[in-house]
Amino acid sequence: MNTVLLIYLVFIVAPISNFIHELGHMLGAKLARADDITIYVGRGRRIFRLLTHQTDIQVGIAFFTSGLTVSNRKNVYRPHEMIYITFLGPLLNAIMVFIFYLIYMNLPNTFILFFMLYNGWLFLVNCIPFKIGKQESDGYIIVRELFSKNVYK
Repeated sequence: MNTVLLIYLVFIVAPISNFIHELGHMLGAKLARADDITIYVGRGRRIFRLLTHQTDIQVGIAFFTSGLTVSNRKNVYRPHEMIYITFLGPLLNAIMVFIFYLIYMNLPNTFILFFMLYNGWLFLVNCIPFKIGKQESDGYIIVRELFSKNVYK
């Protein structure tokens, strides 16, 4: 059973949860009226791509590893826009925790529990402000934008 749970966690829970997280950033970018949005799920050679009007979703061969959302618009984002674009990623993971908690209370299941716990972990880790090299956590971006001089303009 442990092997099945590990495969489930790595190949199903992680990519879906990472995609949900990136969808939160995409939603924030759409609210900020981004001109174009690209969601990357995974790393390496692209194995899947979905192009819509303003959104490009790309999946890499190592689809279980990470995610990234990049959005652009003609006018530079204001700090408060960056804050809600950034915060909506972890918020969607927190919403998934709540939903799957309710499901788990009515239908206790290890697979549901793993999905809930992984999304909780994504929420918590992304809220912690840290920077490693050029990689900035969502929490770091939010704190940086909160302390920028033009946050309330």
